[in-house]
Amino acid sequence: MNATRLTARPALRWLLALLAGGLIAASWSSPANAVDNTLVASTPAGESTVETSPTVLTLQFANQLGTNNTVTMSCGPQGEDASPVTLGSPVLLADQVTLSVSVPNAVNKGVCNVVWQVTDTSLQPAGSGSFSFAVANDPVVTTPPTTTTTVPGTADTGVTTTTAATTTVAADSGDSTTTDDSDQATGPLGLFRWFSDLGVAVLLGSLIIIAVAWPEGVEYILTVRFLRWAWVWALAWTYFFAGATAADLSGESLGSTLIPTGWGDLLDTTPGKAALLRVVFVAAAVYVVIRPERSIDPATQLPALVPPALAVVTIAFGREEYGLIEWAAGSVHALSMAAWVGGLVLVWRVVLAGPGEEDLVHAVRGFSRLSTPAMWIAVLSGAALWFRLDRDDPGSNHGLVVLGKVVAVAAMLFVALAARQFIAQRVTRASSMTAPLAVRLRHALFIEMVIGVVVLGLSAWLLAFTPPGLEASGESSLDLEAPHEFVNESLDADVDVAFSEVVGPNDVRIEVDSPATGLSGLAVDFIPPPGAAATGMSIEPIPLTGAGVAVLEKEDGFTLNAAGTWTVIVRIGPNEVDRTDVLVGGDG
Repeated sequence: MNATRLTARPALRWLLALLAGGLIAASWSSPANAVDNTLVASTPAGESTVETSPTVLTLQFANQLGTNNTVTMSCGPQGEDASPVTLGSPVLLADQVTLSVSVPNAVNKGVCNVVWQVTDTSLQPAGSGSFSFAVANDPVVTTPPTTTTTVPGTADTGVTTTTAATTTVAADSGDSTTTDDSDQATGPLGLFRWFSDLGVAVLLGSLIIIAVAWPEGVEYILTVRFLRWAWVWALAWTYFFAGATAADLSGESLGSTLIPTGWGDLLDTTPGKAALLRVVFVAAAVYVVIRPERSIDPATQLPALVPPALAVVTIAFGREEYGLIEWAAGSVHALSMAAWVGGLVLVWRVVLAGPGEEDLVHAVRGFSRLSTPAMWIAVLSGAALWFRLDRDDPGSNHGLVVLGKVVAVAAMLFVALAARQFIAQRVTRASSMTAPLAVRLRHALFIEMVIGVVVLGLSAWLLAFTPPGLEASGESSLDLEAPHEFVNESLDADVDVAFSEVVGPNDVRIEVDSPATGLSGLAVDFIPPPGAAATGMSIEPIPLTGAGVAVLEKEDGFTLNAAGTWTVIVRIGPNEVDRTDVLVGGDG
């Protein structure tokens, strides 16, 4: 019995030793397996002070991270309770150890506490921690500058780019119709444009009729008075038109821009320069107005007719986005319209004011010969502009106004052709302008003239909308790389983002393919490369409520300040749609 105990005792000792060693090993190995990940760097750094609210937080860890991580932040004045701050979803960057979190809304000065929880590559908890930093100043409140391009108007629809400053980007509404210049023809500006267009058209058309078909007209005191009143009308409304254009471009009140010293912004855009030149050309037309006989004298005819003709040509330069083809077609359209409508007003108001001699008959015949080709040229040049600008989307706002103009022009043509037929049948056989003949012609031409004035108003109104053709041509001039597609089936989201992908100013184009409607809270985040000194940028909120396009151009201030792999994230509200890594290099 004792021998048995002695024999078993060494075996028991070895068993106990093995158990103790296992416990010791387990106590050593468990902490090693469960060691927490550690934060090695952050932007802003812990216990640091930044001048203004950051737009993005970056947290760099010692070990590789999983994809299920959380970061929260609360901020408040020193020594007071902090309030939670809304953050974007944490994004794991390409190095697998850095998290990037957007801060959509700037925070006020105070102390911010950031709390993080991370997982390992097996998605198991791998530690948590916190750090604090201070914000020295409240956000600077700025008024976003507006851009006119666009897009298609449109008053502008603004997309705010969240960086150190705030800028505005022209964008389309959900129906893909930009409206970045919609205020250009509304309110006083649209009215002044209409009346100015009418004035310069009447002035030139009257002089053409006198120079070509009615040289005796300069001998009538009624003609001289009419020309002077037409010039005063054109000069006054053109002056107001230039002032309203300057107010539209500068954002100042109309009262402050009715003084020419406030017209400096007119030199910054093509429409502004056209408005300023129109004032100069109309003022120069006083040369012929004070002595109308200069319009029929071969020695002075050219300097007499050129200023009012150039004033009419400025009508074609009402858009910054126009190219050479649109300017050329628009100039032909404006000149032919002036010869037609302007000459019509002279005949109605002066030539047919009462009975008269044979020269009045000659004036009516000459107007008929001149206005017939002019009206067909106006129709054909207008159709060419429609083909260039509206064929892709005739149902756009611009297209609908064009449709109204087409209906009015068709009615005007119908009345004009009937009047020309009457002139051909009755006036050609008349030896003088009798009172009954003058009355009948006045009635017919009055209807044609009123419709012509309405057509001019519709033409001015068209500048309130960006035609679809300009949207396409405007985007083609952007410096863009191939678009990146962001798709999330659960959110029914399909968004394309293209940008220049260079260090420096970038063009950005954001196109929503789906959903067609009901979209809200669309945003795009640009997260800088890990370790870069650059700050992230967010474009939000993007005012697209469905399928459509938003464009941010270089001059609007979208700038990437570091080369390397940027992470681009598309969000709908707090929900991430998708993300991709893009290599940014070179200089813009």
